[in-house]
Formats: sequence, structure tokens, C-alpha cells
Amino acid sequence: MGIGGGNAAPDAGLPASGVVVSAEHRIEFPNRIVLQLEAEFVESVVDVQLFYRIGRQDTVIYGYPTILRTSDGVSAEFVIQTSAAGFIPSGVDIEYYYAFVDTDGRTVETDRFNIEYLDPRYDWERYDAGSFELLWHDRPRALVESVADEVNQRVLPVLSMFGVENLDKMKAVLTNGSRESSRTFPRVSQTASDSQLYSGFAFGEYDVFLLAGLGVDGMIHEMTHLLFDEAVNSPRAKVPAWVNEGLAMYFERGTSSRASIVSSAARSGSLFRLENMGSVPGKPSDVRVYYAQSWSLVNFMVSAFGVERMSTMLNALNNGQPIDQAIQTAYGLTSLQLESGWRTQLRAAPSFSQTIDPGSFGTSIIITCAMLVTATVVTVRWLRRDREPAIYDE
Repeated sequence: MGIGGGNAAPDAGLPASGVVVSAEHRIEFPNRIVLQLEAEFVESVVDVQLFYRIGRQDTVIYGYPTILRTSDGVSAEFVIQTSAAGFIPSGVDIEYYYAFVDTDGRTVETDRFNIEYLDPRYDWERYDAGSFELLWHDRPRALVESVADEVNQRVLPVLSMFGVENLDKMKAVLTNGSRESSRTFPRVSQTASDSQLYSGFAFGEYDVFLLAGLGVDGMIHEMTHLLFDEAVNSPRAKVPAWVNEGLAMYFERGTSSRASIVSSAARSGSLFRLENMGSVPGKPSDVRVYYAQSWSLVNFMVSAFGVERMSTMLNALNNGQPIDQAIQTAYGLTSLQLESGWRTQLRAAPSFSQTIDPGSFGTSIIITCAMLVTATVVTVRWLRRDREPAIYDE
């Protein structure tokens, strides 16, 4: 369902260049957008260029349409690829315009046109929920609005932890069923696709997220990713995936099965070492353990040390500190000490050999005892969470 097209008013300084008769677009979802231009002009026009901007990005992309000259003027066509390497998420707004160049080197631009990139086969509805706009189809409006209003309340602790005050408007696009999701989501491995491993994706550069179904936890998860991108937005920030994913799951409520996954992995010795958790693994079986372990780590950090310490660590990351230094800044611990305390809380022996520094042994004992006290609190939190979670993004 596109917005825009139609006629563009001629520029006042275009006496020797031309008049736009029509500027239209056609969405061939999910593969491409076809832009078409028809213009009447005199012989002095020697070139036509297209400029477009995707979402709120600062970068303006330009290209040269395929031109067909006629006795009356010109027809032009340009294709924006929206799949594979050029993937553009559903819901993104695209602004575009044309520029005519004449023999004297003068450039005259058309009006701006807008496209909202959505699958045109559906009749989309929308709801402005305040902090975000929700787009959906074939669902009862009352139910959608009720869920969106609950999400607005559930997102408040996220805003508090991240210290985000001036929100960019977010947009959520909901899909119905696996077939629609497979057309709308970015391409993942065939195994991940067949097992429906991912239920949502967030795109911080566009302030858009895609979600299969109408779940509060799913929306909170993806909104947390977008808000994280706003809070930790320095080009110097190097954030390991476990922090981002762990926080997105921390604010969900249905996490009991993730606790079971972590416990099972601890017993079998298949937990990841923290130093190897910088990125999400490729195998679906590893992905499930990775996500559960990321949640468990973040849950432990917040439960044992409080929200303020986590906020301090995020600020340190945003200031360019590597994760080991950021943990030291916020918690006064090395990454290894933090991981050892978490493993102790799981009541599982470390799955790797560790050489103990005699100088820090006493400190480690104190830390371990303190962390054991928090284990009961963390376990209670696990037992209170009773819904089966999904993995919402790659």
C-alpha cells in the first residue's frame, strides 16, 4: 500500500527544462519497488537523476533511471531492490525526487514523493500508541489497541534503565502466520526458517520492528532493542550481542523455559564462555542456549547488583569502553569474576579450567558468598515466570 505518486507541480525555475506529468510507484513485495516517471520537456534537458532516502537516514542515495525518449518528452523507470542484500523492512518510509539537468548545467528538482513500503495485498490498519505506531491487518482493532496500551506501560522500566527521554517514534508491523512472516522477515538459514526460530526483527537504523503475531513480550523485546540503539548510540560503542539480547529478554515475563535451558546446559557442560559470546552463533541448537544464557547473565546482574549498575555499564559502553572495562567500571569485578559468580549461582561447576590468582582469592571468596545469597532471589524470579518464550530476532 503506497503513499504518494500522482502529479508533481512544475518548479518555478523550469521554463527551459520540463514539466512532470506523473511520478508513480509500484510495490512488488517483497522483492522491489518500481518507480516510474513521465515528463514533458524541451530539448535542453540532457539528463534525469533520481534521489531517495530510506527512513530517517541521513544518507541520500542517487541513481540514473532507465530513460525512454519520446517526441513529447521522456519516460523513466528505476528499481529499488528490497530483498536479499538490499533488504528493506516492511513499514519503512521512502522519500524520493527527480532532478532534471539541462545543457547549461542547471539542475531543477521535482517535488518530493513518499512511499510507505508495505505488502499491497493486505488492507493495513494503524494505531498511534504514543511511543510507537502499530500496523496490522485482519485482527480486531479493540484487541490490538488493548495490547498496544499494555506495551506502553511495560516499556516504562526499559526507558528508566536506559535513561532515554526524547523518543524517536517507533513503528511496529505485525504479520499473521508463518507464510506471511517468511515473505516479510529478512532471509535466515533454511534450518532456522523451517524451525521458525526467529519471531521478530528490530531495525534500529529505521526505528522499525517486525513481529509475528500479537504478543506483548514480543513487542517489548523488539522495542528494547530499538531503545538500546538510542541509549548506546556512540560510534565508539562495541557492544557484545549477549548484552543486547539479554536485556531484550530480561524485560519479558515468559522466561521459565529459558531457565530450564540454562540449567540443562550447565549440567551437560555446554554453556558458552562469556568471552566467546560476542556474537550470536549460527546453529539453531546453539542459538537457543545462547539466548537463554544471555538472559540468565543479565537477569543475574540486575537481580544481584541492581538496575543502577546496569545503567552505569551501558554508559561506559557508550563512552567507548570495551565490555571487560565496562564491567569493571560498573561492578568492580573482572569479567571472569562476574561469570564465576553467575555459574556459582547456577550451582554448576565451571566448564573450563581456571587458574586462581592468590592475591585475589580472598576477594573471590567474598564475591562468591555474596552471589550465593542472591541465588534464592533469582531462582524465585525464574519460578514466577511461566510462559514459553520465543526468540524474536537474529
